[in-house]
Amino acid sequence: MNLRKLFFVKNSTGQKLRTLKFCILMGFLFQCLSIGRLHASLQVEEKKLEDVQVKMPGRDLSLEQAFQLIEQQSDFKFFYIKEEIPFGKIVNIIKEQESLYHVLQELGKEFSLAFNRVNNQIVVKKAAVQRPAAVVVQGTVCDASTNEPLAFASIVVDGTLQGTMTDANGKFTLTIAQDTSHLRCSYVGYKTEVIACSGRQGVPMLIRMVSIDMLLQDVTVYAHRIDESEQTEVSVLSLQSDNIKNITSAIPDVMRSIQMLPGVSTNNEFSAKFNVRGGNQDENLVLVNGTQVYDPFHIKEAPNASIGIFNVDMIKKMDLITGGFTARYGDRMSSVLNIDYREGNRDRIKGTASLSMTNFDAVVEGPIGEHGTFILGGRKSYLEYAIKMLQPDPDVNIGFYDVQGVVGYAVSPRQKLMLKFIHAGDDYSYLPIRKYQAPTTWTYYQNGYPVQNKQQWNDSAHSDANYYSSMVTLQSTNILSPSAILKSEISFYDQRDAENSYRGESGRWEALYMQNTYFYNYLSENFYRNHLRIQTLELNSTIDMQISSTYGIKSGLSYQHLKYDQDQVQRYFYDASWNNDNHFPDTTRQLTDNAYDNLFSKISTQSYKYSGFLENNIQWNEQVLVNIGGRFDYFDLNKDLTWSPRINVAYRTGMGMVVRAAWGYYYQSPIYRQIGSPIASDTNTQSERAIHTIVGIDYNFMTDPTDQHFLKLKIEGYRKQYDRLISAMQNGEGLVYYSRKNDATGNAWGIDGCLTYSGSGFYGWLSYGYLTSNQQLIHDTIGHSFPRSTDQRHTLAATGEIELGSRWLVNLRFVYGSGYAYTPSVAVFDKQKNFWVWQQSNPNSDYLPAYKRVDLRLTRDLEIFGKSTSVFLDVSNLFNFSNIQAYQYRFDNNGLPRREDAKLWSILPTLGMTVRF
Repeated sequence: MNLRKLFFVKNSTGQKLRTLKFCILMGFLFQCLSIGRLHASLQVEEKKLEDVQVKMPGRDLSLEQAFQLIEQQSDFKFFYIKEEIPFGKIVNIIKEQESLYHVLQELGKEFSLAFNRVNNQIVVKKAAVQRPAAVVVQGTVCDASTNEPLAFASIVVDGTLQGTMTDANGKFTLTIAQDTSHLRCSYVGYKTEVIACSGRQGVPMLIRMVSIDMLLQDVTVYAHRIDESEQTEVSVLSLQSDNIKNITSAIPDVMRSIQMLPGVSTNNEFSAKFNVRGGNQDENLVLVNGTQVYDPFHIKEAPNASIGIFNVDMIKKMDLITGGFTARYGDRMSSVLNIDYREGNRDRIKGTASLSMTNFDAVVEGPIGEHGTFILGGRKSYLEYAIKMLQPDPDVNIGFYDVQGVVGYAVSPRQKLMLKFIHAGDDYSYLPIRKYQAPTTWTYYQNGYPVQNKQQWNDSAHSDANYYSSMVTLQSTNILSPSAILKSEISFYDQRDAENSYRGESGRWEALYMQNTYFYNYLSENFYRNHLRIQTLELNSTIDMQISSTYGIKSGLSYQHLKYDQDQVQRYFYDASWNNDNHFPDTTRQLTDNAYDNLFSKISTQSYKYSGFLENNIQWNEQVLVNIGGRFDYFDLNKDLTWSPRINVAYRTGMGMVVRAAWGYYYQSPIYRQIGSPIASDTNTQSERAIHTIVGIDYNFMTDPTDQHFLKLKIEGYRKQYDRLISAMQNGEGLVYYSRKNDATGNAWGIDGCLTYSGSGFYGWLSYGYLTSNQQLIHDTIGHSFPRSTDQRHTLAATGEIELGSRWLVNLRFVYGSGYAYTPSVAVFDKQKNFWVWQQSNPNSDYLPAYKRVDLRLTRDLEIFGKSTSVFLDVSNLFNFSNIQAYQYRFDNNGLPRREDAKLWSILPTLGMTVRF
């Protein structure tokens, strides 16, 4: 290489390049190696450079022009390698009078240059990049709600492309520069987190990510106390299995536990069904690991009694969205209940077994090879004994059972298969009875004359019912990349109901008074049969993509094939004859009601549904999250295509407060009891619609973050506007009858509040809800709106968990409801027929008495034969409040009207124990 061509110097007058002598070159190299950067040289001879004053009077000078100005004003010459100097860059330095030392410092910082002084020569070089020392950081990324590790989450150095991703166990290792300030962690479906690195080197990091659903949607959750060594965000904790057991009454039941939440009401400790914010019980969507479960209740024979089919010990967590849910959830108008079953233990076989006065259940879980797990649960009731404690009847037999499980298998680190199944069965029978009263006689005196009476009657009844439901789902989760997750599933559901009942009564009464004979004969028969089978086959596929750290898309498609077969008959016959000579001597009257077709319904139909949705999750900044989405649903049975736009916004103030707002359209297609015709037609019953508007705040007062003491306040206001409603009426036995027409509109509005506290030895919450819910028939004679059957103005619930020490735990629960709206009946005397009749008043024109209940649960943890055991005493309705769920309108033996109270449970104690192995 010709050194003469590489090195040159340029004087102040722009003379031609001249070749350096070899000895000067060697001296230059020696100086470069020995002296180093200019700032070292400047520090040695700093005063001399400071003595030289230069002016930089111009803007937009090239670096070459700046060097020329300095050479013109001083005795210094610049030496440089042309290819290393950014001559094309512009200098913006305006100095009236400045030392050369400071000018060179400024140029060096601006253009990453190093200056070395050799006598009156200044050698210019590109500054060597000072690489900071590298350090290794390690950590784990998990869900803030469940502590479940998040596989293949993205971890990058903020502002760069350098990064890594977590492994199948949520762990990561990353080598970063020592001066790295922040890491950015992102995962599909979660809020991106920016984590400070200062002080984290050498200390394992635990990054808890918050689900966007939790922040955006109105997720009503229980915050549960956790181990003090754990740290998590209180606002997204959810109810888990231990909490469910402690806040339910008599029977551990997922569905009962949510009755303590704001916005939820039921006023019946024996029913697991619930209403949310003025909606009917069938307006709630129930999901298990993302799969819809239909009619998930035991004891269907009793309209006012039910028990959820889900096994508490298998649950990982559960959330209730009481309104404003995003576009992925469809075909329901009121709420979404998400139940997540956990996967089995990966290390060993373990389980629990529980025995109480009401049921026995057991759960076993463990690994399957190196890549699989299982969890299997079973339950069998002894409910008949509890019922006999309340109302002894040796002829009634009620029992239920269920078996359910989850099998998971990791095909690869990026693909997991999950098999879920639930099978539930119920048996009910009322043994055939025949009661006969032989003729009895008695005498009393009226107006001084004897009245000789004779009476006899027969009564026969029998009833039996069987219910079975099964669900099998195969789900595949595929992590396509750190920014894309595909979930697909196929699900089959089969439900069979068989109900048969008969009741017949006959009797005769006669009286002899002053040679006149009076008599009353009657015969009544009531026959009911309902055979129902529902089958569904459903295919679902969703993809979740994180386009960037601040923008994600979730979309999905589903297809559902439905088959309904129902044969339902109710026949009623009543015949009575009597005589009365008060006004018309020797006159005999006859009443016959032969309503053989009082209820006849035979449906056999098949149909299908299509649906799809798209959600856009936008993390506007660290404070604002937005979800904009929509869905379509098509039901072929009524040719109804619906479009549902929805928007959710959450704003985190950074002061422990989250402000939420939601708006959207929510459609619900008719169920089999609402279909007007089994023939597919656009004139068939259409989907109902509700428009939700919700605004609310959460505020967290962290009293001691180290041990998770907290105080949380949640307040929400809501309004639901209904149209295309299918009007419904509820009778005194709890049965709901639908008009099978879109013949009503309505609205519901209210406010819910919840105050939650966790402290040393105590955890609990207080919730209150105010509600107004109305409906109006489109074509009716009333002319105004009236309350829905779900309308209850005031609902108050409180629960507390107190640690007494020495492994003693006390749970107290209190529920108050001001009373549901109901339709009263008025007794009217029919002068033409000469007897009393009950006539219904205006729909839901009165309210039932207030409902009150206090429950107590006392738990003691101990060891039996080396096994961890819990023994409990649960007392439902501790103060034996007399609660009324309805009124029944009857007649006494004299034909006089009598209103009877349909009462709920009295005090009911239950003993039980749980063993863990």
